[in-house]
Amino acid sequence: MTKTYTFMTIERKKKLLALHSFLHLRLVHAAVGSYPIYFRKNSMPVNRLLMVFADSGSNDSEVHDLNLGNLLPMRSGFLYFIPCNHEIDIRLSEKLFFISLQFNLDLFYGFDIFKSYGKCVMLRNPKLVAEVKKLMNREDETRTLCRINEIIFNLCVFLLSGESGETRNEKLNWYKYEDILDFLRKSGDATTTVEKLADMNKMRQDVFSRNFTRDMGTTPKDFISNILMRKASEMLLSPGVSVRKVSAELKFSSEYYFSRFFKKHSGMPPKSFQKLNHEINGTSKQ
Repeated sequence: MTKTYTFMTIERKKKLLALHSFLHLRLVHAAVGSYPIYFRKNSMPVNRLLMVFADSGSNDSEVHDLNLGNLLPMRSGFLYFIPCNHEIDIRLSEKLFFISLQFNLDLFYGFDIFKSYGKCVMLRNPKLVAEVKKLMNREDETRTLCRINEIIFNLCVFLLSGESGETRNEKLNWYKYEDILDFLRKSGDATTTVEKLADMNKMRQDVFSRNFTRDMGTTPKDFISNILMRKASEMLLSPGVSVRKVSAELKFSSEYYFSRFFKKHSGMPPKSFQKLNHEINGTSKQ
C-alpha cells in the first residue's frame, strides 16, 4: 500500500524554523503566598498570572481592568491573566493566598506576543490551581519547571485562539529583519539609530522606515525604544543594580537622560519602578 505524505513548502519551513529561533518563554518570577497590597494604575513589563487557592469569602480582593472598565473579583479556584504593560488597579487582602507567575513570551526579543492583547482574563479552573500549588512545593525542580512552562504555553494558546484573542502577530513580516532583530537583542543600546539599521539593510533611511513600519506594525524608532525599555527593565529588576549602572550599560549620555527616557515610556522614574516591583515581587512564601 502506497502512503502519501504532504510536506510543508520550503518557504513555510524556513519561516517556522526562524520563528522558533526567536520565540522565547522567559519566566521572571514565581512565588506562593499572601501579599496584601493596593496599587492604582499599576502596569508591569511582564505578563502576570495569578492563581488563587484560598480567599476570605468576601469581595475584598479584585483586579480592575482600566482599559475595559471590568472589575474582576479574586476568588479561590480562579486564575487571572494580566497582559504586559496593561494598566490595572489591584487590591489583594491578607486573607488571599495565591500563586504568582510572571513571564514574557517574546515573538522576538522585546516584542511580547501579548503587548497588544488589551484585556485581563478571569478563568475558573480549580483543578489546575491545585496542581500548580502542589508543583510549587515539589523538590524536583526540572520536572516542575517543564510542567509550569507547559501550563503557560497551553494558557497562551487558549488566550490567542479565536477572534477575541488575535494579536495580529501572524501578519507581521518579521522574517525580513532577522539580522536586525538579532543585532538589537545582542547589541542594541541608546546609541542605536534608525540610520544604522537602514545601513544594515542597505536602504535609504526613509525607505527603510516606511518598509519596517509596514512590515512590523511599529516604527523603527519605537521598536528601538521598546528594546531599550526591555533591557532596562530586566536590569532594574536585578537585586543591587543601580540606575546609574543601567544608564551606563545601555550607553545613555547621562543618568538624567536615561531617567527621562524611562519615565516617558513607563510613566514612572526608574527608581520608583525598582521600588514598586521589588515590593510586588516580595510575595511571602507560605
